[in-house]
Amino acid sequence: MASLVLGGGTHSGFLGDVVVQLLSIPLLILALWPAFSDEPARQEKGRIALALCGGLTLVVVLQVLPFPFDIWSGGARLLSGAAETPFTLPSSWTPLSIAPQATWAAAASLVVPLAIFCSVLQLDLTQRMMLCWVVLGFGVVSLALGFIQVAAGVESSLRFFEITNPTEAVGFFANRNHFAALLNVTLVLSALWLNATMESSLKSGASWTRSILWLAAAGTLVVAVLAGLMLARSRAGVFIAAGVLAGVAAMIILHRLSEHTSEEPQHTWRGRRFSLAVAIFAALFAVQFGLAGFLTRFESNMADDARIPLTKTTLETALKGLPFGTGLGSFVPVYTTVEKRADATAGFANRAHNDLAEILLETGIIGVVLLVAFLGWFGLKVMTAWGRPPRDDDPRQVTLARAATLIMALLLAHSLVDYPLRTTALSATFAFFSALLVSPVSVPRFELPKSPSGEGCVRQRHTEAPVGGAWTPGVPWPESWQNRTTGT
Repeated sequence: MASLVLGGGTHSGFLGDVVVQLLSIPLLILALWPAFSDEPARQEKGRIALALCGGLTLVVVLQVLPFPFDIWSGGARLLSGAAETPFTLPSSWTPLSIAPQATWAAAASLVVPLAIFCSVLQLDLTQRMMLCWVVLGFGVVSLALGFIQVAAGVESSLRFFEITNPTEAVGFFANRNHFAALLNVTLVLSALWLNATMESSLKSGASWTRSILWLAAAGTLVVAVLAGLMLARSRAGVFIAAGVLAGVAAMIILHRLSEHTSEEPQHTWRGRRFSLAVAIFAALFAVQFGLAGFLTRFESNMADDARIPLTKTTLETALKGLPFGTGLGSFVPVYTTVEKRADATAGFANRAHNDLAEILLETGIIGVVLLVAFLGWFGLKVMTAWGRPPRDDDPRQVTLARAATLIMALLLAHSLVDYPLRTTALSATFAFFSALLVSPVSVPRFELPKSPSGEGCVRQRHTEAPVGGAWTPGVPWPESWQNRTTGT
């Protein structure tokens, strides 16, 4: 919550980011502690987290250790021929990063998503679901704030950053595009809630009149999120939302097919008709509510967008800075020395607006290898979640994994035209949903078989080894552990 509320800034150095980084340190320590415990399940998750921390630490250390710059540092060679450079380039050994202080600052910003990822690994499925609803709740609050900001006008005191988009909804962010990215995450979770609400109503046998209240609330939220996207006027956000809706539809259809029965009750068809009505009304309402304002974003020629020359120059510079790049956090000082006069846009080049290009510039081959490895892991998780998940998986885990892959995909796609993952709030969100793709820690489950007469349980058995006790599955508990009861 601290990350989401305080981490909406677009560059490092905000007090809110520092507060969140300090809060994340004890969380990271607690998340790594199970690596040294005696509990096998948590120990395995802890070791994964420990290995990830070690890998990221190694990357940072390599960039700040001194090397013969004329041999290893492409960044130093790149800037040595610049007419004006803010750096002192010695002829002796120097770090691979041409801006070591910026590299340390970038490393500090990685602590927050790292702590969240490692700690979520230690949670069971119920706890993970609860955190998903927490993120959804924050998205609703942020959406309401965006509506109020637009209603209050450009002088609204509810815009928390001095440099921001004064005429659009931004929520707790400084940038409308990042607000739109959060709304797309909220859109996926809203659809997940709508589906879960409908499933719960159908399985519990609740009356249609009672269920319609919850279904209406979930459907209204989907409509409101789409309207908020229009108010944010983010082109990338709206285009990605179209893909999100397609992904959500596929997720719900697959879920229905996996639980298909030959004889479906009448209220099941009512639920499906209600979902279809919600989708149609959401699209029509969003178009009517904010289409006119959104279309003004296309009045200028998109080919003249500053992102295109910015990305082109960044990639050209990154190739010259190989093999190890210019160092984490060094984009701004590097780009000021290579920016073309014809492409200069005041205040725009704080980031490359393309994370792929910026990663290549700052980390070189190391970053590319790590990125390819991550995308390979992500691809395997996508195939598992959307293909044929293991039969023994909890249906909630399957649905949650599909929602997580959808959210991660939309944030990765948005990162090709902007930099949402460079904010503390969205990097923490991305880390959270990445951790959801790792199987949750299982908790002991108890089976209470009934007696032949059907009155109460006669013996309590355990399906997994009790914490702190040696026991073989399928074998009755010792007499001291057995629980004999009568009645209910």
